[in-house]
Amino acid sequence: WKVCVGTLPFIRPYVKETHPRYAQENAKNLSPSSRPSLARLNKKYDRIARALTAAILCLEDRSQYAWAIRSIDDWIEWSGRRPRKEAVASACRVLAKRFRGQEVLNLVSKVMSIPLVGDFEEKTPEYTYEKAIYTEAINALHKSGLYEEADQLYAEGATNGHLPWSVMRNSDSNRLYLDLHGMSAAVAHAGVRVALQKEIATAPNDAEVLGRDVMIVTGLGRRSGERFRPVLRPEVQRMLTEEFFPPIGTSSVPGNMGALLIPKSDIEAWLEHQRKQRGERLMLVADVLKDISTGNRLERALLNSEKRIERALKFKLKTEGCENT
Repeated sequence: WKVCVGTLPFIRPYVKETHPRYAQENAKNLSPSSRPSLARLNKKYDRIARALTAAILCLEDRSQYAWAIRSIDDWIEWSGRRPRKEAVASACRVLAKRFRGQEVLNLVSKVMSIPLVGDFEEKTPEYTYEKAIYTEAINALHKSGLYEEADQLYAEGATNGHLPWSVMRNSDSNRLYLDLHGMSAAVAHAGVRVALQKEIATAPNDAEVLGRDVMIVTGLGRRSGERFRPVLRPEVQRMLTEEFFPPIGTSSVPGNMGALLIPKSDIEAWLEHQRKQRGERLMLVADVLKDISTGNRLERALLNSEKRIERALKFKLKTEGCENT
């Protein structure tokens, strides 16, 4: 990994040559026919960009997350372009392994803020650069148990149209439909959590909690590694029973093995528990603010400090008296 870190600066001039702005400035004195085209710059950059991918993969193998982020930052400055998605995915994995979820969010945000130069990256329209980055980042966060950060990325990606929104348009007031077709297990996990969290935000605040039946479409597993061995179905069932409290039960839909049904009663129980937790958190915050505003907390802290000093002095006098005798 030290060789990678030391070698990247040597290719900096070649990377900067592919920067559209620098290339335009350097070509001012050239004739129009001699100026490099954008397609030519893109092709040259595509070849050089493999060096960054190789370096980041090496840094991931050695868990050098700080150097991985530094290398990507430098590369963006030199090239003015988005790094290859393989390099960004590798950096997300090494950050997630070190439980640096916020830095994963920052990296994805930084990469997405860079405008796309040319169309050479869009080789597979159904799996765009943006979808690949969000999916790989969510997979990395999910694998390390950073579910809140994964949920945040999913909500952001779905809002911007880069990830499919799990809630189907034909959802009605009596039933909520969640479609997880084509999602990885991690993205589906985040999709279910975000959709149910949205239920909390939109649920009424009165005493009666109004829930809805939830139908989750997981598919039959035609695209899984083992044909017709569904992956999402058992993963969603495990998540609902092990990671939600109270546990949410599911049942099969008659005549449709690619769907799960969550009864309204389980959704209501879960929403009620979430609401109580939210109320308890607000009460705790109110008590803390009350102590601070009335000065009770400061008074107790000073009183405890005086008692500790008094005990320390008594102990010191006692030990000195024993030594004199």
